[in-house]
Amino acid sequence: MFRVEDMTGPLSSYSEDYGVVSILQGACDGWYRGAVRTVAAGGLKLKEPGEVHRHVRVHAPITLQGAAFTADVVEEAARTLGVPRPVHFVHVEPGRAPRATALATAMHVALAARGPVTRELEALVIETLTEVLATCTERGEVRVHERAPRAVRRARDYLRAHVSEPVTLDALAAHAGADKFHLIRAFRAELGIPPYEYLTHLRVARAAELLATGMTGAEAAHAVGLFDESQLHRHFRRILGVTPGRFARTMHRQHRPSSARVAGLTCPP
Repeated sequence: MFRVEDMTGPLSSYSEDYGVVSILQGACDGWYRGAVRTVAAGGLKLKEPGEVHRHVRVHAPITLQGAAFTADVVEEAARTLGVPRPVHFVHVEPGRAPRATALATAMHVALAARGPVTRELEALVIETLTEVLATCTERGEVRVHERAPRAVRRARDYLRAHVSEPVTLDALAAHAGADKFHLIRAFRAELGIPPYEYLTHLRVARAAELLATGMTGAEAAHAVGLFDESQLHRHFRRILGVTPGRFARTMHRQHRPSSARVAGLTCPP
């Protein structure tokens, strides 16, 4: 990963690997493959080995972040997806590949946080590379395979049966009978979210059930396969819009007997 912050002067860079670069703020004109193009905040730049990218003019201070992928990793993914090799990216005009751009931004935000390397982060990196290869090369868009619905159903059922267990993307793909690059795109196309986000939703739903029975946040987090209570807190609030503690308190109030009912239970008629 590499990052440049608040750059005000022209910059030239040479690529040894493939690169996925998000423009986080600012704007500039850059030379690339014999043409000068403008890139701005929210945009996506893609690099190939052996290329030089040169900024000609900076319109506003640039902050960008990139992730490098070795040729072996990119070529393997391209071969599986049916993208011709060597891989040649196209210039990503604004609005051309919105999902690839959004995934790249999310990936860079997660990488910049420098947290633990989780399976969710690994899946996000794989999905980003997959979407870039599927929509931003000279091959044109790679369509979701016609057998994808069956693979998605098998993957979904597997996740529902293994909510509290560690699940790798490779194991999920093997069970579904599809390679991980096609599966991750097909899953999002079918259900609107990638496999690991679906698993997170399952875990939050199960944790909510456990909290309602009186289990503590730490106990619920462990029971559904999350690292700790802070991870449950983050996902719970993001998905349900409320913290686990507040949810538990609300559920307990709703199920607490009223004084009249308590009196009825404890006093003879």
